Amino acid sequence: MSLPRVRVVVEGRWVRVLHQESVVAGPYELGPIEAREDSAGAADVAAYGRALFDALLAPAWPAVTALAEVRAAAGAELALVWPADSDLHRWLWEAMHDGEHHLAARPDLLLAITRLVPGGARAPESQGRAPRVLFAAGAALTDEVIRPGAMFMGLLRALDADGVAVTRVAQVSAEDLAEVCASFRPDIVHLVAHGSVDEDGASVLMLRGSWVGAADLAAALSAGGPVKAVVLGACHSGAGFAAELVAAGVPLVSAMAGEISERACRLFARRLAGALSGGELVVEASAKGRRAALIGTSRDHLDWARPALFMAEGLDVTGPLVDPSAGRRLVRWADELRLRHKPLHIGRERILDQVDRLFTDGLGLLVACRDGTIRRTGGTRLLREAGFRLLRDGHVPLFVGPFSGTPPRSVRELLRELYFLAAEAAETLGAPPPRVYGRQPGGFDEAFEWIDALGDPDPRAARRVLAADLAALGDALAGLGEPFGPHTRVVVLMDGLHAFGDALTALLTMVRATGLGTAERPVPVVATASLTEDHGRLLKSFSEREAGAPGFAFPELAALGEEEAVLGFQWVLLHPWRRDREPEYQRVYVTPRNVPPGKIREGLRLLKGDPTVVEDKLYLAAQLMTLHELFVTDDDEAAYADYLERFG
Repeated sequence: MSLPRVRVVVEGRWVRVLHQESVVAGPYELGPIEAREDSAGAADVAAYGRALFDALLAPAWPAVTALAEVRAAAGAELALVWPADSDLHRWLWEAMHDGEHHLAARPDLLLAITRLVPGGARAPESQGRAPRVLFAAGAALTDEVIRPGAMFMGLLRALDADGVAVTRVAQVSAEDLAEVCASFRPDIVHLVAHGSVDEDGASVLMLRGSWVGAADLAAALSAGGPVKAVVLGACHSGAGFAAELVAAGVPLVSAMAGEISERACRLFARRLAGALSGGELVVEASAKGRRAALIGTSRDHLDWARPALFMAEGLDVTGPLVDPSAGRRLVRWADELRLRHKPLHIGRERILDQVDRLFTDGLGLLVACRDGTIRRTGGTRLLREAGFRLLRDGHVPLFVGPFSGTPPRSVRELLRELYFLAAEAAETLGAPPPRVYGRQPGGFDEAFEWIDALGDPDPRAARRVLAADLAALGDALAGLGEPFGPHTRVVVLMDGLHAFGDALTALLTMVRATGLGTAERPVPVVATASLTEDHGRLLKSFSEREAGAPGFAFPELAALGEEEAVLGFQWVLLHPWRRDREPEYQRVYVTPRNVPPGKIREGLRLLKGDPTVVEDKLYLAAQLMTLHELFVTDDDEAAYADYLERFG
């Protein structure tokens, strides 16, 4: 059940409080606001909140808490209504204090404080697909100016692992953003940027060196159609810009400010993420997250109150913002196809960008490789991430690997593996049994029997038949609805290609600029390989011969770069995933506000960009850094579980 909405409307110097169309209190005069954000402790924070409460809400509060609907729901949405350009937006109304409690922390009432902007757009209808989220930044995510926003982006990247279709763009201009939105058509955009105010007093954001106003940003965001929500991580002018963005046509904007070390900020963001993708009610979810962190604790600064929700006055928040069923179906498919894996994937963005552009760039063979071993490079995890992205985009990934035993070592074994995977994918995704070497089986049992009986054909002859069969599989899935369609193609993922023996020789005979398919129906191959181990030198010769040729790419599978490793490791530490391990593995590790980022970089640099340290060594390093007061730890999941046990 949604919280009853109580609107607090300010017109000039006068305040009216309404529930539905009935006047609850007012009009009365808005009181003087004598509050200072700089605080020296909990008493100052409470005094700031009390000053705001007295100015805006105190005369109406007895009538508000006496409303039958508020008592029945044990809570309310306090929707503050004033123009987008009002100076009132600069105050942290989320910190209001009634003399006993901050309103957000009252134990007897769940009080959500939202900001309604008159007019604005309603959220577009759901499209029956998994919601799409675009992560974008106006500067490099390692830029110290936008570091707090980059950390909140790390929190919301949980949406990626949970099955929401995600793309990520760094250092975008307004033009870049419009181009990506036109092609990707996101439902939700998380934008991190530096904010300021121009000479006319309007809020602006810095996007790749240029200042952009709310109207221009709204136009760029809607280039592919209207978006449902924007999560805005902007320093300095977040509140003003958020309100102006709603007025420019975005139905819901969350101004995500504050410090990641503040539990209330994290739980607000986590619950918001769940509401944006999982079908929860946005207002209630974010309010519960903040309340769970605040009850029973003192607040020495105001960061907990900085995250805020801005909404168009006509937006219906009594139901979920998105339909979660499509996302849940996608997650189930990914699990059955062995594509999802914890923890949150980090790094390799250049390689993953190439995966995203397989078809637009006409890549038939993409091999992430290196001289020397590829152990401890995270290659298998990279392929899983690539496969999950491809599935979300409506393609059919066939993941050949990883192997606990022997990988395919002949043409016959390779074909059997591909046809088995094709049959499993068809069965999982709800398609009819695929063709097996040119023949259509009557059912899956017959398909598996035929696959098991495959011979050892010539690779060139096998390629023609395989290309036709995989094209037919893509066509069969194209008619199943979102995310599939006429664009659907099969993509083959191969883990540790250097160990394939004679199957590697056969594959290199079969592969073309269109992969294992045709120009009309390409079947790209994405693989990892060592260029020196086992049969890797054969692949090395092939890569040297084809380097630069259309359809072929051989990016290096090196250690993570220092900047992407440091940022990525901090993102992983925000999402505990080893619940089967000791308590130290079940906690979040965050940087306190007084620790210079350079100190964190020095500590995490010792992990040498090895992505596999997320299994163990990363947490040992985090524990040592905690002892040296470079990290603080918390258990967000336990805090929220305790809250639910207490309040339901």
